[in-house]
Amino acid sequence: MNDQRCGWALLVCLLTSGNSWSDDGCFYDGVSQTSLAHIIEQVSKRYQVGVITTSRQPETVRLSQPLGDCSLDEFLTLATAQADWAFRQQDAGVVFYYSPRQPAVAKPSATPSAEPLDDQREEVVVKGIRFIHDPALVSRYASNTLTEVALLPPGQLGGHNGLTAAIGRRAAVTFSQEAGVDRNISVRGMSSDFTRVTVNGMPMLATGTSIDSRGAVNNSRSFDFNVLPDGLFSEISVTKSSNARINEGAIGGSVDMSTPKPLPASATDALVSHRQWLNIQRENNISNGSDGGAISGGLQGSVDDGSFGWLVAFSVRKRTTSERGYSTVRWQVADWGEQSSLSDEQQQTLADDLFYPRHNRYDIINRELTTLGATAVLQWRDENWGQLDLTLVGSHHKQDMHEYHISSAGIRTQDLSDIQVNEYEVGAQGMVYGSFSNVNIRSEHNHEVDITDLGQIKLDWSLPLSTRWKVRSALGYQASIFDSPTHDNISLLAYGQDFSFDLRENDRLSVNRYGFDITDPGEWELWRISLAQDQVVNRYRVAELEFELNQSNTLQHWFGIQYQAFTNDRQEATYTYNSPDGLVNGYSQQTSGNFSQGFGLSGLPTGWVVANQGIIPSLGLDDSLLVRDPTQQRQLNEYTWAGWWQTVFEVWQLPWPVRGDAGLRYATTRQQVQGSLLVEGDDSESVEAVNSQFRYGNWLPSLHLVAQARDNLLFRAGYSREIVSPSIDSLTTPLLLRTSARIVTNGNSELKPIRSHGFDLSAEWYGSQHEFVAMGLFYNRIDSLIVEEVQQVTLDQLPYYNPQWEAQDDGEGDYSYRRPVNGPGTDISGVEINIQLPFTRLPYPLNRFGIDSSYALSHAVARYPLDDGYVTLPPPGLSRHVFNGAFWYRGDHLETGVTLRARSRYLTLVPGNNDNDREGVNASAILGAYGSWQVSSELQLSLDINNITNEAFDKFVDSSNRVYSYSVTGTEVRFGLGWQFGL
Repeated sequence: MNDQRCGWALLVCLLTSGNSWSDDGCFYDGVSQTSLAHIIEQVSKRYQVGVITTSRQPETVRLSQPLGDCSLDEFLTLATAQADWAFRQQDAGVVFYYSPRQPAVAKPSATPSAEPLDDQREEVVVKGIRFIHDPALVSRYASNTLTEVALLPPGQLGGHNGLTAAIGRRAAVTFSQEAGVDRNISVRGMSSDFTRVTVNGMPMLATGTSIDSRGAVNNSRSFDFNVLPDGLFSEISVTKSSNARINEGAIGGSVDMSTPKPLPASATDALVSHRQWLNIQRENNISNGSDGGAISGGLQGSVDDGSFGWLVAFSVRKRTTSERGYSTVRWQVADWGEQSSLSDEQQQTLADDLFYPRHNRYDIINRELTTLGATAVLQWRDENWGQLDLTLVGSHHKQDMHEYHISSAGIRTQDLSDIQVNEYEVGAQGMVYGSFSNVNIRSEHNHEVDITDLGQIKLDWSLPLSTRWKVRSALGYQASIFDSPTHDNISLLAYGQDFSFDLRENDRLSVNRYGFDITDPGEWELWRISLAQDQVVNRYRVAELEFELNQSNTLQHWFGIQYQAFTNDRQEATYTYNSPDGLVNGYSQQTSGNFSQGFGLSGLPTGWVVANQGIIPSLGLDDSLLVRDPTQQRQLNEYTWAGWWQTVFEVWQLPWPVRGDAGLRYATTRQQVQGSLLVEGDDSESVEAVNSQFRYGNWLPSLHLVAQARDNLLFRAGYSREIVSPSIDSLTTPLLLRTSARIVTNGNSELKPIRSHGFDLSAEWYGSQHEFVAMGLFYNRIDSLIVEEVQQVTLDQLPYYNPQWEAQDDGEGDYSYRRPVNGPGTDISGVEINIQLPFTRLPYPLNRFGIDSSYALSHAVARYPLDDGYVTLPPPGLSRHVFNGAFWYRGDHLETGVTLRARSRYLTLVPGNNDNDREGVNASAILGAYGSWQVSSELQLSLDINNITNEAFDKFVDSSNRVYSYSVTGTEVRFGLGWQFGL
């Protein structure tokens, strides 16, 4: 594309000159200027050579425009004669690089001759072809570590250009869903436990929660994206092969999110003195009537010389969601006793380990979600004091959730000798139909208020010590506080009822029938009220110092040291009220909406009676009754020192020019778990302190090579050693007894971290019309996975004693004692394919269409310990197939397309609970659509549709694919308006 910003003098010269350039030879008229991007295009087309530049925005750099008939050397000499830019000719082509005529200070300027502040100076091939205008492709091309970057418009709210959707288009990543919003990331098919997330380069943990069947509070190291506000981040990147300068903690990949900055990252980038933006979005769910809305805005400014800049932005979203479904809370085998109404053959089948669904529960989850966020940035540039950036990020996420359940709680235990079995049928999954008498039916109303507050403050400073040496430092503090001040559960019972379930027509959704009117309040009695509070506090403190040595234009070194302190503190309190008389006292209500609609299955109830939360204060119950059990509290402290060296190099004298980096990082961590446990003495029980300490250190080398076979063809090879610390829950969970399921869980404070050797090989082709194709192989050798060890024990065989357990124990027999251990290692190997293919070479209108897609195939097996040996299955969280794709149309003003995000099934627990051999989540395929209309340079309209087919969340147990939890959230439609001013 010709540069239309050439000076008027050049235009006049071209129009008035009567002679050709060849008649005048090669000259410069002393006036005409053009951009570096246009110079690159001219050199590429006129002389047919590749061109490389250190500038990340060559459109903003002004050079002289040579005129006449010039040789290549004459053209380059004249173009750079009047600016602080130079060139050199290599076998690969021409390299334009910044070369100040006098020593320059690190001060930004809108002029083209200032030294770039971004010191990494990775040279990228631009060659005058259009992919230079795609910053995401430029970032990947320039990266040695295989980094995928997605840039977001200012204040972009959720949708096609939302934070998680944007990175999904670039990389083979996928997200788990919570209330129709992306929650936990999976990179290369691996679970979020293998991914490290940072904000503005600083580690952060965002803790959220879900319903009990999905793990409740997330007290792991995985990051909950759904608690973040939309519109505060301008960039998200995924690095899949680590180097020495990147914090340890990621085998799958490292994810970094960045807030916008008012000053340009490099002096060669344009300085925008003032900019404002405002985005408004309206949301409707066409499946269940829930809705919402969002608004984001911001403004930034800077002084004319670029020495000071500021930015403030905000985001507000409020939405309601409704989720409906069915859950079994696992399948199990029970003792049915003597069933006189059954034949001997039927009696024997019941006794022969016949699995059946425990709860047969209908679920309604209504949520009101409010998310607020703000960010502020101050940047100061001074030639004596250097560069100073102060960044603040804060957010508040509140979930007000009402869960309504009706379940066959009377058949949840393992001793069912008092239940009468009238009839049943057996299928491939076990008992798929059953009719019973004398079953207690439970109605539950769980009201939960969950709040996640996030805050980060970070100070970055850098100063050139000389023309070669530069120093950087960073100080940061981050806090994430999850609090559940309200968690009240009220259970009603209808005693001794007839009940049947039927999974014969649909194995994911049972048709339940009850022997009474479940909508009649008079049929129900108050059974139990449970009050609870839960709080998780995560804190990071980080200090970092790094020196940079620019030995030459092709050789740079970094030396750094970092201190990081992390604290996780979880506090829980509970109280249980058992009703002595069963009186509801009129505190009852009907579930809202029509539960039966939208499933395509007849026989489902429209609703049922649940308790009203007003019964709690009417009985004089409040949070003052909460009891904080000292044996259920744990705190984790981690203190890490790390040091590193890294060298980035370029070698252009080889037949294929090569660039890359080599580095070594050493990190040592001291880990401390504190808490209490209750032990049995001779005459009484006593509380003893837990203070378990563990220390480990690791050398983490890395090497990356990028060979440039052609200007548009790269071959990559990379190696990195990585480490992932155990999950917080795995380290800190105290003994917890679940009597109805006969399960005891416990953590293990002596777990060792997971270590891996990672290898990458890839080839990338960059076309002249925005085409891009990449294919890569990856391999990770993991030395030890953390897996669940399962033992059958009695209560007196547990590591310590709690007298409450005997009161809670409602039956005889062994318990399954589960705790995490370091198991055998595994090999994860796979293939990644990325394709960006606009149909620009086809005739109109087909040339307006195109395809973007990314795919990852991952393979691994792990050995899980069992009582009688081991079983071999994929590691937890590993999806064999992950695919993201879009088919789009882009016109002059209109852009539209359809998207698909899919992943194959993955496991969450091996072996499963209640003697199921595994637990996991079935495959999903989420179809979406989007459109946007650019009304003007300042105004844009958008439409986004998510989950068009209302794809269900489908959790299963056992290799026979028994349903665990099956629910749908509906199809969301979002309408948006966006304004940008001052661009």
